Amino acid sequence: MLEKNQTRVSTLLVSVFLFCPSVLFASEPFHNIQGFYGERAAGLGGAFTAIADDPSGAYYNPAGLGFTYNDRISISASNFKDVKRSYINIDTPGQIYNQTHQGFDPNFIGLLKNFDRWKFAFSIVNTYNYTYNRVDQVNYPLISPTINTTRNYTKERYNQLLVGPSAAYLLSDKLSLGATLYYVNDNKEVSRTQFQQFSDLSYVMRSYVDNRRTSALMPVFGIQYQPIQKLSLGMSYRRIFVMGGNRLYNEVYADSSRRPGTSAIDFIEGTGDGASAIEAGVLTQRPKLTTSIPQTSELRFGVAFFPTSRFLASFDMIHTTGYKSRRNQDEISSVGRRVTYTVNDTEIRELSRVSTTNFAAGMEYYLADTFSVLGGIYTNEPNTKPISWTESAVDLYLQNTFGNQVQANSGDSTLIYKVARSGTNPRNEYSRNKGLSLGFSWVTSKSSISVTYIREVGYGNSRIDPNSLAQSFEYSAHSIYLMVSSRN
Repeated sequence: MLEKNQTRVSTLLVSVFLFCPSVLFASEPFHNIQGFYGERAAGLGGAFTAIADDPSGAYYNPAGLGFTYNDRISISASNFKDVKRSYINIDTPGQIYNQTHQGFDPNFIGLLKNFDRWKFAFSIVNTYNYTYNRVDQVNYPLISPTINTTRNYTKERYNQLLVGPSAAYLLSDKLSLGATLYYVNDNKEVSRTQFQQFSDLSYVMRSYVDNRRTSALMPVFGIQYQPIQKLSLGMSYRRIFVMGGNRLYNEVYADSSRRPGTSAIDFIEGTGDGASAIEAGVLTQRPKLTTSIPQTSELRFGVAFFPTSRFLASFDMIHTTGYKSRRNQDEISSVGRRVTYTVNDTEIRELSRVSTTNFAAGMEYYLADTFSVLGGIYTNEPNTKPISWTESAVDLYLQNTFGNQVQANSGDSTLIYKVARSGTNPRNEYSRNKGLSLGFSWVTSKSSISVTYIREVGYGNSRIDPNSLAQSFEYSAHSIYLMVSSRN
């Protein structure tokens, strides 16, 4: 019976990864550039640090606000985004899993007031808002002949909102300093259910929810210098400081083949203060859940050139630091008089980030006094480690041969040292992306309207199933930005 249950659990886990690979790993951002905010920044591909002369400068470089001359500007920007992630050759050649997202959201609102050399602004930035709702059903899969049907129900939502004031001071006609203080609200809401029936008509069901909310502060400091009339230099620095958060995780697993009793159903519950599990009658004290987000820093440097009154060119370099956090993640399990202590790796891998350096270049040309065309290109490097086929093969060999752990027994006590598997890393996607932008803007002395199209593609590798080798990955996204502003 024990061997049968272990086989069933193994089959369930494999099927979860194969038939609903996105459900076990969060679809939170694997890149640092999530979008563009404001009227001209999108059309320039994000190369806006040395310009930043509208309310969106509060995000890119608040010092640029010092060179604005309108008493007040308001901007409302909305973004339609269509994203497709393709995982190629999962388990068998030709098998592809596609994960899609479509959404229309307001992504920037800003206000600016001019008081001679002082400029004050207030902005709301919706940096990202991803929603996935999916229902899957697979009947009689060829790779698992013991399964009759598998049904997956998934609902996921990830979003981050920035709100805060900005101030800039024009020290001279050539030099400006500025700062923004954003309050950050970062949320993750996930609920998933899987029902699986086997050829003997028995079934298993797994259901869980994982909700996290994190609050943080993100100051942004900037400087902008115009040494000559046709040249502008800009630089900004930001850092995330987590202030607090909460998290709730709850999981229930039921197996109809188990005999009624205390081990019939597994429960796992956890918060930011602690976590525990009862699985097959074994009580385990697990490490507390993280309620934080990566506390990374970002440095932007930009150059803008204005050769004529109708044309400008801009260039940005964006460096985002990596991040790693460690803490004790050991586990203690007990059943009857038997106690097991498991030593786990201390790295909180869902918070780990790799540093990235991205580049953006853009141009703007006025075809007429009130009509301009904008274009730009940019890179969007992954903040994850490279994923290789060789590494996945070595990981599978070690897992199948040694179980990735060392065990020592003494009476009723067991000590286990468990090596973290590369296949179970939640940062399991690596894609080097590139994008281009094309925008059109109609401008008058009182208002402006612009439309921008963004196309971003990327290629790389992923490993969404720890029991299989790494697979190829393709990223494809289309975005349309609609922006309206008014000046007084």
